[in-house]
Amino acid sequence: MARLLKEADVKRLLTMADAIAAVEAAFRAVAQARACNVPRQRGTLGGATINTLAALSQATDTIGVKCYPVVRHDITVGSSFTMLVYKASTGALLGILEGDTVGQIRTGAASGVATKYLARPDSSRVCLFGAGWQARSQLAALACVREHIERVMVVGRSADRLQRFCEEMKYLPFEVAPSFDPKAAVSEADIVVTATGARTPLFDGRWLRPGTHINAIGSNYPDKREIDGTAVQRASAIVVDDLSVARMESGDLLAPDAKVDWPGVFALGDVVAGKVAGRSSPDQITLFESQGLGIEDLAVATRVLELAEQEGPGLQVPLV
Repeated sequence: MARLLKEADVKRLLTMADAIAAVEAAFRAVAQARACNVPRQRGTLGGATINTLAALSQATDTIGVKCYPVVRHDITVGSSFTMLVYKASTGALLGILEGDTVGQIRTGAASGVATKYLARPDSSRVCLFGAGWQARSQLAALACVREHIERVMVVGRSADRLQRFCEEMKYLPFEVAPSFDPKAAVSEADIVVTATGARTPLFDGRWLRPGTHINAIGSNYPDKREIDGTAVQRASAIVVDDLSVARMESGDLLAPDAKVDWPGVFALGDVVAGKVAGRSSPDQITLFESQGLGIEDLAVATRVLELAEQEGPGLQVPLV
């Protein structure tokens, strides 16, 4: 029997704090060679793309596979995310999850872990580019790991969408307000988050003040960028969720003007495990590049299945 969890089950069971703890443990397990991530694979034909991500973990005795199609005609058609979780020691299928919420929360959780290790503890001002689906989990994660945040300035293209987003975020323990001056928002920020579908840089890297931390989470294609070469070059600590994935997908780092010294780029797991330093001084600009990993999906899905086992939601699906 496998447990089937719908989106409503995941939303009811999983907190951001749970997700951050699970993702942090997963990154540590990767650094200790007790888990491994399988880079995203894509296949495209006739306007349709299938994406698959996978991971294995001895630490949690699980294996996971997430797949999702993206169909493009005149516009992008919304895709459906599906997550399968197996018991590593037996190969038995443990769970089938609708994966939209899992993907949203694990992306925020990865930024939360990076912020915990890279942002200044006294960070109080945030500039957020984007007011969409992923932006919500980014703020929820920041609320979990930085207690001194007082104000978030949200930059976006639509005034109406910005206002709606800020209203929806009123449950958070800090002010969330629209900003129509990107330069001022970036210049005042201790943490800058980019959560957009942009293909070109959103701001001038010269606007960053010393001590800023950047979470760049929107681009996982080599031809898409959210930050410019100046921002990358000013970052004296560059951390990625996975080095092999970043070298394939991170448009911010692969751009010629970024001039990245790859031997000086580190995996978040090595920072979490204490193998390399994160932030080393208050004035250091730090950068986290998030592409989104199967190991993050597996960590969060495993935790949701554990909670479901304790509390009983979901359907038991016979497999024979």
